[in-house]
This record gives sequence, C-alpha cells and structure tokens, in this order.
Amino acid sequence: MSSSINNQDGLKAIKDVYALLLKETQLPTLQLIPLDTYQSIANILSRLKGQAYEGLEVMIRDRMIELISQVALLLLERRLQKIVEQQRSTTSYQSSSASDTPQTTDYPRLTDEEKYILDAEIDSSKRKDYVLEATLSGRPKILESISSKVRSRQILVRFLKPMEQFIGIDMNKYGPFHKEDVARLPFENARSLIGSGEAIEINLM
Repeated sequence: MSSSINNQDGLKAIKDVYALLLKETQLPTLQLIPLDTYQSIANILSRLKGQAYEGLEVMIRDRMIELISQVALLLLERRLQKIVEQQRSTTSYQSSSASDTPQTTDYPRLTDEEKYILDAEIDSSKRKDYVLEATLSGRPKILESISSKVRSRQILVRFLKPMEQFIGIDMNKYGPFHKEDVARLPFENARSLIGSGEAIEINLM
C-alpha cells in the first residue's frame, strides 16, 4: 500500500511540475509559482528513492524519478533564462557603487532557490564590470587589490586521499593530511587538489 501511495505522489508530481513548465513555456513573462516548488520536488524524490520496491515497481519508480528530474531541470532553466534576459534588457553597465538589488520587476516572483542562483550570476556580472572599469580607467591599485583578495582566498576541502605536507601559494605549510581530513586551504592549491581528485570542496552555503 505504501508503495502505491508513493507512486500516486510521483504521478501527481509529474503532472504538477509539467503544468508549471507548460505555462512557463507558453507565456513570455515569468509566472508566479509556489515558493516551495523545489522543496516539494525534493521531498517527493526523497520519498521515492527511499521506498523499498520490487520487480516492475522498481522500473516504474526509476522512470518517475527520471521524468520528475528532467521536468524540474527544464522549469528551473526556463525561469532563470527569462529573468536573466529581463535583467540584461533593463540594465546597462553599472559602476561598482551600483545597488546590489537586481533590477527586475519579476524578482519577487522567484523562489528563494532561484534568487540564490540569480544573485550569484548578477554578482559575477558586476565583478566583470568592476575589473573592466578599473582596467580602462587606469586604476592599477584596484586591480592589485583584487589580485591580493584572490591570492588570500581560502576554501574548505575534504581529502579523499592521504596528502604529504606542502607549501601553499601563500608560503604557509599545510598538512600532512589523512583521508577524510578537513582543512581550509588557499583557493589555488585547493583547486589543484580538487582537479586531481585528491579532495572535494565542502560547500557550507
């Protein structure tokens, strides 16, 4: 009975999310959706993945998970595409003193998860403008300050393999580390270790 209930939940989730996607695709403006849309999708997927199934039900469960995931991805991408396009059409290059508030009337229609993504994209665009302005305005001190911040930036990583002691880009000693150790490392060193598969970043956000 419990698996039947979860299957019904899965089918309802597919219909609900698809209806949101269809409306978002058909209309040019950003639609107002339930603020807990992505949390609800995550809850449904969690229940489906956590339920014990047998035989044919496993295939049905896996197909529902695939469909819900695909439709959720398309919904998120379409909504972000709309908001970014509106953002670009209503703003021009801004100075570093510009407001941190996204300049779009549709911003309140976003879920918190969408705002989290959009805010990062806006911050990236403003950083590009900041570097470009400092370069073209002949302000090397600002660029030196940016370089200093980049070199001093550190991130938290978890080691997947043992690591001997090494000298970081900041000339400080780090390690040795054992597998599963957690450490805060200079960004450049951490990026190298992550790229080689020796560590993974721990995202606290």
